Amino acid sequence: MQALHEHAAAAKREFMQALPDPQKFPEFASRQLQLLIDYRVTATSPAFISVRGKGMMDTGGAHPIPLDASFVFDRQALRLLSLDDLFEDPASVRKLLADFARKALEKKLLAQAPGKDEATPAVRQEWLDNMRRMIAAGTKPDAKDFGQFQVDAGGLLLVFPPYQVAPYVYGTQTVAVPLEVFAGALKPHYRQAFGSPQ
Repeated sequence: MQALHEHAAAAKREFMQALPDPQKFPEFASRQLQLLIDYRVTATSPAFISVRGKGMMDTGGAHPIPLDASFVFDRQALRLLSLDDLFEDPASVRKLLADFARKALEKKLLAQAPGKDEATPAVRQEWLDNMRRMIAAGTKPDAKDFGQFQVDAGGLLLVFPPYQVAPYVYGTQTVAVPLEVFAGALKPHYRQAFGSPQ
C-alpha cells in the first residue's frame, strides 16, 4: 500500500534530520540510535482493511519518540479513508465521538489518580485537573484529533497516540465505539459495510 511506504519514508526523513551531529555531540558517536516501525493488519472485512503502524524513534533524547499511525483502506473504492469519509455529516459525528471518547478516557485514566496514601489532597486534585485538561484538549471534535482510527467487526476503534490525551508514560490510548453509537450517521453505502440495516 502506497500510504505505508510514504509514511515509512517520512519517518525515515524525520529520523535522519533529528540525528545528533557526532562532531558536536561526541557522546552519541558510539550510541546505537534506532528507527523501528512495524505495520500490522488489525482487522479485515469485505469492505475494509485496517492497519496499525507502531514503533519508535531513538535520536538520543531522554526516551524514544513513539510512532503510532492508523490506516483504513476501502476495498471497493481502492483508497484510504478518513473518519469523515464514513459519515453524511462529519462535524456532528465528531462531536458525538468526542463526547463518547472523553467520557471513556476519563473513566479509564482518572481511575489511575494517586491514592490517599500516595499524595496529599491538593496534589491529587492537581493531578486530576491536569489529566482532565489533557483529555479535553486531545478530544476536540475536529478532524485532527480524530485522524487515527480503525474499523473492526464491532464498530470503530479511536486511536490517540502518546501525548494527545495523557502524558507519555500512559502510552497510546484507544476507545472502542460500538456500532450502535454512530450507525444512523453512516453514509448509506457504508451502512451495509458495517453490517447496519439500510
